[in-house]
Amino acid sequence: MILALILAAATSVHLAVTTASPQAQASFDRGLFLYYAFDRDGAAAAFETAAGEDPHLAMAYWGVALADGPDLNNPLTSDRFERAKAAIERAGALERNVTPHERAYIDAMALRYRGTWNDWQRDDDAYRRAMEKLAAASGDENAKLLTAEALLEHGGMLWNGARPATDDSRTILASIASVLAADPSNPMANHLCIHAYDYAPDRSPALPCAQRLDAAAFPPHAEHLAHVPAHYWTETGEYGKAVASSERAYQLLLRWDALAHRPLTAQRYASHDVTVGYAAAMMLGNYQDALTWSARMDAFFPWKYESLTALRFARYDLAFEAPATGIFEQIVRGLAALHLGRLDAARSAAREIEKESAGTPKGYLAELFMARLTEAQGKTRAARSWLQQAQDTQHAQYGAELIPEIPAEEALGGFLLRAHDADAAVTAFQACLDAYPNDPRALFGLAAALQAQGHAADAAQTRTHFMQLWKGADTTLTIDDF
Repeated sequence: MILALILAAATSVHLAVTTASPQAQASFDRGLFLYYAFDRDGAAAAFETAAGEDPHLAMAYWGVALADGPDLNNPLTSDRFERAKAAIERAGALERNVTPHERAYIDAMALRYRGTWNDWQRDDDAYRRAMEKLAAASGDENAKLLTAEALLEHGGMLWNGARPATDDSRTILASIASVLAADPSNPMANHLCIHAYDYAPDRSPALPCAQRLDAAAFPPHAEHLAHVPAHYWTETGEYGKAVASSERAYQLLLRWDALAHRPLTAQRYASHDVTVGYAAAMMLGNYQDALTWSARMDAFFPWKYESLTALRFARYDLAFEAPATGIFEQIVRGLAALHLGRLDAARSAAREIEKESAGTPKGYLAELFMARLTEAQGKTRAARSWLQQAQDTQHAQYGAELIPEIPAEEALGGFLLRAHDADAAVTAFQACLDAYPNDPRALFGLAAALQAQGHAADAAQTRTHFMQLWKGADTTLTIDDF
């Protein structure tokens, strides 16, 4: 059953190789699909199966070298380098059995591994340039995709306003667009399309790519392809859709877990996928939905997320009463204590945090706690400084589809409103919405700040937008919740 699902999903992934064995060709295409699904180990196994079905299949060993190499999420290691080097040398020894087109693939990969581990960066550049030439000369969609991937791995997609900033960035977009024009369902092209626009000022060109991946049927091994649309939905403020894509990926992870008979926590992307789903749920207004993701987070991290979830959704009694077994829980307990007016308990939590962190609280949650504590103590300048540190920490740690569970700009806007500085609060909430479009809590705060400025019409319009996003929520907000 699982093989049939993979074969069905791989129908739009094909690279003709020289073999008299239909089984070897099918195994090779399966390996290429699994590589495009970022299942490197599964891809290597499929390529090795192809080599077993046809020992003279040079491209099977090229595939092993490809699978053992780097991808967008995994760097090359010295062990993988040695395995890839041995595989491509084996492919080279069989080049007499291949077409000129296959030889171009093998020769390009051989450049990547022609030297030693210490020569890796130099030789990888030679590989990228050889793949660019192969793609341009042949028009082969797989060559275009592997070229785009290699360029994204090396320098990323760089933007100058709405335009690609470099020749490599232009090549990335042109390669992806060319494949999608001819093969709209291609999983790798849609995957790379979303990544290419991760940091673009206008991400709308990636919308059809997210929609196609959401609509495609994938086997459990390809759960990462089901997850990828969550990038786009999160980055464009469609948090409900981000949760839906994440839920689909999570269900595929569970199926993979059952088929592979190994813990969910052993799956390569499981913790990342769950983190993205949880963060998106935390942006919305339904506490029970967020609790579902919170329980999933607990499987991957050494602390419990239930108290943080309760804090985010203004269940301060629950957050305060949760066991405080480490710094994470102490921070949440301290923040909850401040919302409940229990200053002594908050000070006690601060002492525990300072003791465990060698005097200086670290991490954005700790910085947000210290901001709220110093505000409660009347130290507004210190509070503003802690909020700035929290912003700096978040900006350094979070990007693309990654969202902090509590955006620092929300907290800053609330602080400024409580300080009766409506103008600065408007700026803070707008900055939050620039970073996290459609953040309903920021919209709630912005409406209050606009009202305090006397801009009643703008406040009403913003409040309507908030209420549309908050429909069905089980949580009521106040400015003190920020």
